[in-house]
Order: sequence, then structure tokens, then C-alpha cells
Amino acid sequence: MSRDQNEVRFGTAVGWARVAFSKNILAFIALAVVVMILQFGQQFAADPFTESFSRCIEVGGAGETLNSAAMATCFESEMGSLLLVILLAVVFVVASFLATAGVIRGALYVTLGRKIGFADTFTGPHFGAFTLTVLLIMVTFVAGLFLFIVPAVFAVLLFQYAPFFALDRGLTPFQALKSSSRLVRLNWPLAILVLLFSGAAYLISGLFWGIPTLLFLPLAALVTGYAYRTLQGELVDPAL
Repeated sequence: MSRDQNEVRFGTAVGWARVAFSKNILAFIALAVVVMILQFGQQFAADPFTESFSRCIEVGGAGETLNSAAMATCFESEMGSLLLVILLAVVFVVASFLATAGVIRGALYVTLGRKIGFADTFTGPHFGAFTLTVLLIMVTFVAGLFLFIVPAVFAVLLFQYAPFFALDRGLTPFQALKSSSRLVRLNWPLAILVLLFSGAAYLISGLFWGIPTLLFLPLAALVTGYAYRTLQGELVDPAL
């Protein structure tokens, strides 16, 4: 497949995503609002934990003046609030996974020409497979960061379709990663363009209090969903 063909297909994917988003704008904005709120919730839960942890470190001192007894006493006194914050953070993380799965499931539904409803995207199957797959990708990404960043980027490139395989077909995490890697290896140019688009979309989504999430998160999911379908030879609803 030539470079020109990949560029045309990428342009087609973006154009299709724009039309599909406009036709399902209320549903996608509702889904993205939930993601945005949960992202704020994760930050809200993380701040008290960081403050408590830092306070106990300061109480214990540093270097030769380290007071382990004082630090242990501080952590003991803060244990109740720390556990509550950790529990709250876990709830927000799981809910955020559920909301993100809703956006991706919505994109998958639209590629098939299905109307999406707010509730339908959250109640579909394979959420467990999706969550485990995303967690495995996160672990791989973090491990790659310790190997001078490049392996982390390479892992994200190879595994970018894995959440779609898990959510669409219910594949196990390792099956989803393997399927995504195979799809990317056969279509490097398009896969790189899709990743660059998604990366830019997620970067922009983090600006201005996360408000761009309402537009760019659904668009990223739709572009990736279009590529996921077409690269496997599956028909995509024209969305026109």
C-alpha cells in the first residue's frame, strides 16, 4: 500500500469522523462530559493524598536527620483519611474507564450505522476485557518510560487498537494486544497518522480545564474506530 493511499484513507477517516460526530453530537458530548467530570474527580482525589504524603515526609525530615518514628506516627494518624482518598481514587479510575469505554463503544456502534444512546454505551459487554487491556497497556507504557521513552511510544503505537479489539470482540488482553500489533505492522503509515491525531487530540483535551475533551475525545475515538474497521476489510457506515 502506497503512502498516498494511506494519506487518502486518513483524510477519509477524519472526514467521516467529523460527519459522524455531527450526526451524534448530543450523545457524544454527554459521554465526553462524564469523562471530563471524572478526570476532575481523579485530580480532586489525588491532591489530598499528595498533600498528606508530603506532610509526613516533611515531619520525618531528610538525610541524616530522618526521624522514622515521627514519620510512622504521622502516617498512622493520617491512615484513615489516606485509605478514604485511595478508595475514592479507585472509584474515580474505574468510573473513568467505564466512561472512556462508553465513548469507544459509541464510536464502534456508529461505524456499524447504529444509533447510540447514553445508557447503551455503558451497559454493553466486554468491559472487564477492556479494563484489563487498558491497564496492561498502561503498565507497558510506564515500563517503556524507564527505557528512555522510545519503547513507550512504540508500545502505544503497536497497541492503539487493542482497546477496540477487547471492547468489540471481547478478546483477552494478550489476544487484543497481539491483534492490534498485527494490524499496525501491516499498516505502519496509517497507524502512525492515527496515533499522531489521537495524541494531539488528547493533548488538546487537557487544555482549558478539559473543555476541548467534548470535541476531541469523540473525534479521536471515531477516527481510530474507522481505521480499526477498514483495516480489517470491514464495511463502515457512510455516515452521510
